Amino acid sequence: DLTGPIRRSENPRLAFPCTRRGSVFIRERGRDAGTRGRSSNCSSGGAYPRATPPRLRPPRCSAIRLGHCRASPFARLPRSACYASTTMGDETSTSASGSAQEPAAPGAGSVKQQISNLVALSLRATVPEVDVEPIVEVCTGKFGDYQCNNAMGLWSKGKGSGTSFKNPNAIGQAIAKNLPACDVIESASVAGPGFVNIVLSKSWVAKRIQDMLVNGIKTWAPILPVKRVVLDFSSPNIAKEMHVGHLRSTIIGDTLARMFEFSNVEVLRRNHVGDWGTQFGMLIEFLFEKFPNWEELGSQAIGDLQQVFYKASKQRFDEDAEFKDRAQQAVVRLQGGEEKYRAAWKKICEISRNEFDQVYKLLDVQLEEKGESFYNPYIPQVLEKLSSQGLIEESEGARVIFIQGHQIPLIVVKRDGGFNYASTDLAALWYRLNVEKAEWIIYVTDVGQQQHFDMFFKAARMAGWLPDPKEKKFPKTSHVGFGLVLGADGKRFRTRSTEVVRLGDLLDEAKSRSKSELLQRLTENGKIVDWTDEELEQTSKAVGYGAVKYADLKNNRLTNYTFSFDQMLSDKGNTAVYLQYAHARICSIIRKSNMDVEELKVSGNISLAHPDERVLGLYLIRYAEIVEEACTNLLPSVLCEYLYNLSEMFTRFYTNCQVVGSPEEPSRLLLCEATAVVMRQCFQLLGITPVYKL
Repeated sequence: DLTGPIRRSENPRLAFPCTRRGSVFIRERGRDAGTRGRSSNCSSGGAYPRATPPRLRPPRCSAIRLGHCRASPFARLPRSACYASTTMGDETSTSASGSAQEPAAPGAGSVKQQISNLVALSLRATVPEVDVEPIVEVCTGKFGDYQCNNAMGLWSKGKGSGTSFKNPNAIGQAIAKNLPACDVIESASVAGPGFVNIVLSKSWVAKRIQDMLVNGIKTWAPILPVKRVVLDFSSPNIAKEMHVGHLRSTIIGDTLARMFEFSNVEVLRRNHVGDWGTQFGMLIEFLFEKFPNWEELGSQAIGDLQQVFYKASKQRFDEDAEFKDRAQQAVVRLQGGEEKYRAAWKKICEISRNEFDQVYKLLDVQLEEKGESFYNPYIPQVLEKLSSQGLIEESEGARVIFIQGHQIPLIVVKRDGGFNYASTDLAALWYRLNVEKAEWIIYVTDVGQQQHFDMFFKAARMAGWLPDPKEKKFPKTSHVGFGLVLGADGKRFRTRSTEVVRLGDLLDEAKSRSKSELLQRLTENGKIVDWTDEELEQTSKAVGYGAVKYADLKNNRLTNYTFSFDQMLSDKGNTAVYLQYAHARICSIIRKSNMDVEELKVSGNISLAHPDERVLGLYLIRYAEIVEEACTNLLPSVLCEYLYNLSEMFTRFYTNCQVVGSPEEPSRLLLCEATAVVMRQCFQLLGITPVYKL
């Protein structure tokens, strides 16, 4: 039903400041009109993060011990009285979030969410007449672990209105005083113009880590204000090779899907393949001409579809006008439903899918195909509805939608009466909103297609499918753009024969180089005898494929990056190989202890007496908010940064805190195990297989 309502449930609680790390902008670029595949590596430039000012650091001040505030009617409320709040969005989001959620259970959500809950109770007691959301950020200085920054804003709002507070610092003092007494917070201090610095209790941090070890890492899943997401990624063209440009869309999309799934969000992974268009007339006509009995020969007739058959048919199409006419007629017959043409089309699609699936298997990526042909039947009724709303106009023989802010219109029906990329996308969006009931639809393509998505999203808003971004409502759409993969020469990554690099060949090369380096290292240190052939094979795959993925994901996706096997397979610096060694080292420490870690999880206790123990423990429990931030801003690089920093913090801890043979061995082994568990979960979300020895 095209007239059916689209859900727009409101949630007034969805607002706290966007993290600075996710603040970015991207240049607008025109989209290559000939590009139908979602992830073509065809843009001609990069995008740059917005410069952010240095953060204001408050001066030290004396701490205030927390206690019950008798004046506050909320001081004795349980933590679950206020549930987590967040803002979901990225730099190209066209609709703000707003879906009502159930109140969080006590202890659920990230630490930042729990601190925000406590601050919200304090704010209600401090300024009951003002509806204000908590502004909580992570502190990296020595004055606190988290910081509430509401005082300045409240002072600006209340100044001159008869407020009893003399200055922002006084508001900060009241906020600190009204924080409910609990086992989470050890102390709070107020500095400068009302910055409330909050120090977490070491015993609470230790207990949170131990609870995770007993109950599993899923207990640290963040609470996101969305329940169902469509992720449109990878999306190669049928009959064409998957190249390095598709690598970025595929692994970025897969990582985003994994992070949302970890956060208990239902993710519909969609592969919007280019399986419907003029190129099929060319392919089918060439097949009929070369192999009149193609049905008997089957796949043998087409042979190497991507390397040979497609190029030969394209050359014939470009050079032979009579063949070109026949190919165009073949498109009409295919779209008209003639069985002979449909059968040939299905065979070509089947061969391509098999080749795509081989790459997806190597990358361990799961996708459900719903290509252009799937949405084709919905296009006429969707366009009819848009026409009845007065949105579609005639222009120079085509049917278009004029979009405010753009000099060119969005073409939805070509001059020859055919449908195009925009008409398919409109039909797909209608289906995802009304049939699949998605709250957030995310498209992962190169930045060169930004203009198309901006116009397409605006057209959907004009039709009333999406609310205004200022309304804080679902549904929501976002374009996740990414930059180019460059070679050592600074140009688009290609082979020496100027061909784009085949994705399968690239992965094979990574595995081969990884195995060669592993064999050399094991031979030199005399440990090759301890490895089976199967272990060598599986470890080489894990390290090689993981290196390729991490080298891409660690960068801000909007920027271009230079592809280098030497850099990505290095065991030094911020690489997957270094991180695999760090994880394997932790596993080795635990093995050498000869203690039963599973038994320790139940019978042992974690102590954070040493400063480096506390630093490591505090960073471990921030895992949930890191995943939340990465989902919120659609930036996998946030998770990569956390993983690398965690490995560095563990190294500092291990250097300064003896583990095996020390009086604190049981506690420190549990910290080792917790670090390994979190690292493995990071690897899992990045689509990387962890190794336990190297």
